[in-house]
Order: sequence, then structure tokens, then C-alpha cells
Amino acid sequence: MKPARRLTLRFVSYFIIFYLLIITGFIISLVFFAIFINGHVGDDIHIMSSSEIKDDAVVEKGKSIKIADYLVKRAEENLGQLYLFNQSMDIVDYTGDTCELCSMPDSEKMVLKRPGMHTWEIPKYHLLFLPTLPVQPLFEEVVQDWKDKGEIPSELLQRLQDKKATVEIYNEQWDRVEVIGERHKKLHKPQLLEENYDIFEYKELTRNASLEDGSTLVVRMPNPAYKPFDEPFTKAMLLFVSIFFGGHIILILGIIFLSISISRQFVRPLVYVLSRIERLTQFDYSKVRDKSIHHRETGKLKRKFKLFQPVDESINNLSKRLSSNERQIKHAERLREEWITGLSHDLKTPLSSIYGYSTMLASADYEWTKEEMRVFATTMQEKATYMDALIRDLTYTYQLKNKAIQLEKVLLPLNVWLPQFADERVSVKVYGDVMLEADELLLKRILDNLITNAKKYTPEGTKVSVEAQHIGKEIMLTIADQGPGIPQEELDNLFERYYRGTNTTDDTTGTGLGLAITKQLIDLHDGTISVQSGAEGTVFVLKFKCKL
Repeated sequence: MKPARRLTLRFVSYFIIFYLLIITGFIISLVFFAIFINGHVGDDIHIMSSSEIKDDAVVEKGKSIKIADYLVKRAEENLGQLYLFNQSMDIVDYTGDTCELCSMPDSEKMVLKRPGMHTWEIPKYHLLFLPTLPVQPLFEEVVQDWKDKGEIPSELLQRLQDKKATVEIYNEQWDRVEVIGERHKKLHKPQLLEENYDIFEYKELTRNASLEDGSTLVVRMPNPAYKPFDEPFTKAMLLFVSIFFGGHIILILGIIFLSISISRQFVRPLVYVLSRIERLTQFDYSKVRDKSIHHRETGKLKRKFKLFQPVDESINNLSKRLSSNERQIKHAERLREEWITGLSHDLKTPLSSIYGYSTMLASADYEWTKEEMRVFATTMQEKATYMDALIRDLTYTYQLKNKAIQLEKVLLPLNVWLPQFADERVSVKVYGDVMLEADELLLKRILDNLITNAKKYTPEGTKVSVEAQHIGKEIMLTIADQGPGIPQEELDNLFERYYRGTNTTDDTTGTGLGLAITKQLIDLHDGTISVQSGAEGTVFVLKFKCKL
């Protein structure tokens, strides 16, 4: 098995164990949470669907037909009764102590409507839930006595007290004018409009009726079925958090043991690898031989480090590459110093001329004629113009290098645009309708540089040809001359910045940066330039992508 796969399997096995520990702890926490919630939160009968109860709602034992016990218990929790009807509307069974509907005619049963009433259709039967809130009979007696006598009898007051019920009277302005029983927080009118069938969420039960004088009588009592979700949920969450953190303590202990195991197998090799990297940061590229890590005879990694053999080989390869890069950097530094030396020479030479002529003109020992002074001034002007061009070209090359030049591309029809470069020595030929998308000013500078060089370094009378054509998905431009060709040494450095022999005494009409700028401008257009040179002449080939 490969070391990478072996390492992967080892880590996978560790983390699978870790994952299983987490999942087990999470499942245990959820189970305890569900058990706790189930025992402390009421089960609303109104959200029960027919599909949930159709198979086990009715228990048939011979001729006896009964409502299932779990439904009986659920009806009691919801402060109501369940009635079981057959298809003929006969009451087959009911829950509770009294049967309110048994003496009621079928016609009244059919139009019976009460808040909180609910029905379910099951095979061969119908179930009806009828709320029997304990506040309702008290409320009816209080209203009747209050309307008949204007007061509440002592017997009823005692029952109200036993049920911890309170009677309140509110006037038309909704000021509480009388309280019989324990005083509670004043009710607001909208609270009397609420009809919530989830009996477990209300702390108290209320009923109200309007009296003849415009006041409102309210009876309120604690809800014996009050089992709100929030309180047990909070307790359950505390239980869940306790189990969760307890499980995490166990997980932490497991992680500690796993970490110790992992460290023994992986940390020591990693320390070795880090030491190798540290040596690289100190520019030490030599190979490491450690008796505790390598075999004395073979120099290979010991068995416990075999897993890191590819890493060790990669570091060895990196050492070789860094060593090679360091040599290249030193070579580049040497070339840079030579470049600066050449540039300094080309700046110093015209500057020396300017300084010499200005010194001669300023000398009081000689009287110069106007013609001599004109010659001096012309020479100084030529040298200053050369220096200005050199500095501008240097600035331009660095702008190109740092991508500070923005292209303004347009479509140029080369069969119309290229003839501007034709003269007595330059011939232009375009094969077909060639459209090139480029920055017009920069493309003109590219061709000016190449054509000017071709004319400058070829004998008088020789021709320079410029051609353009489509080849596949590219547009190719060629500039060919019939000169003596370019030596191989110069050809290799042709597009280097500031390469032209660094000798300004021969010819100062150029800065030595023209071809470097040309290549940078072509690169900016995502194009390429290549050169072929021989005894028959030199050909520059430019290729640009065609987007049409």
C-alpha cells in the first residue's frame, strides 16, 4: 500500500472513531431531551389526525366497544370528553363521569357548535371531542345568580374559593369596579376575544358576559391543564446542555488519548521535516544525515519514518531547485550590474560632451566665433536630445512592465491602414481583408520601431517588405529586410532592455530600448514576436489572436 494511502486510512480511522463518539453523545442527548419533553408538555388533542388513530381508536371485545385508553387519557388532559358515535348517530361510548349528549335529541346534536369542539372520522365510527372546561359551570351559576339576585350565594362563593376562581366586574369604561376572590392583574378587552384550543398554553381559564347596565362580568380561574411548552423546554435544554457538556468531557479525554497516539506516530517525523525546512530558510541546501532518522549504511529513512519518504524526497528536490535559483539570482544580479554600468556609460558619454563644450564656452581664455559656438551648441543639443530620449524610453519600459499603459483597442483594416508605412524602400502587401483589433498608436510605434531598425541596419538601396495575412485563428505580420543578418550573440539578447553594445560613440541615433519596448507592446496585446536571421536578411514575425 502506498504511504499516502496508508496515512490517509490511519487518519480516517481515527476521525471515524471521533465522529462516532460525537454522534453517540448527540443521540443520547436527544433521547433524554425527547423523554423529558414528552413527560412535561401537554399533547394537544386538536392536532391529532384521523390517520393517526383510525387503527387503534376503538377496542372491540365481543359485544363491548370502548374508546382506547390512550384517547381517554388524552381527552382528560385536554379538559374535555370524547364521544364515540356509530353511523346512526347513536352514542356507543363516552369518557368522563356524565353523558351530556345522551339525553340530547339527534336534531340538536347535528347543530351542536362549541368552541374547541373537534371530530374525527374512523372506520365505522365518528369521534367527537367536547370541551368541558371547569370554569364553564361556575360561570353559568355566577351569571344566573348575579342577574337574579345581584349577588353570589355563600355556597357558590365557597366553591369559587375552592377552585381559586375570581369574579370581576368591569364598567363601560373598562375600569375594574369590583373583585370577588383573589385579586389578579387586570384584564384587557382583547384578552376576552381569544379562543385558543391549545389548552396547555393558557395559565387561566376565563368566561365573560355582558350585564344589562353595560358592565361586563368575568369569571377567571387557574387552568388545571396548564403545561406550557417554554418552561419544560428550558428545563429540557438545561438537561440537554448538561448531557452535551458531560459527553464533551468524555470526548476531550478520548481526544487526548488519540492525540497522544497520533503524536507518537506523526509528530516526530514532522519535527524532522520542520528541521529540514528551517535549514532551507538558512540557505543550507545540504542533505541531512541523522542516526536517529536515517540508516547508517544506506542513508535511507528508518521504518517509522517511511511514511514521510515522499516528503523527504520533495524537500531534497526543493533544496536542489533553491540552490539552482540562488545561482540564477546571482547571475541576474551580475547582469543587472552590467546593465547599470552600460546605462551609466551611455548617460555619462553625452553628459561629458555637454560638460566639455559648456566649459569651453564659459572659458575666458578664448574668443569663439559664432560658427564655432553654433557647432558647440548643435553638439550639446544632440547629446541632450539623446539623453532625453533615453530617459523617456526607460520610463516607458517600466510603465509597460508594471502594466501602467492602458490599451484603447479599435478594429483596424490593415489593407487600408498599413500603406502609410510604404516609401521608396518599404513595400506593403496585405492578403485579403485583414481586420486587427489593436491600439492604433501603440501598433504604429511597434511597426515604426521594426521598420526603422530594418532600414537603419541594412545597406542603402535594399528593400524592406511588410506583409499581413490571416493564418488559422491568427493574424500574422512580417517585416523582412535584405541586410547582412544579426550575429547569434546579439540575436539571443535582441529583446533585452537596453542591449545595443553600450557604445554611444558609434551611433547615438537610438537608445537601445526600441526592440525591448516593441516586445513589451506586443505582449500587452497578447501577441508574440519571433525573429529569424541569416546571410539573406532578417525576418520579424508578429502574431496576434483574431477575435472575428
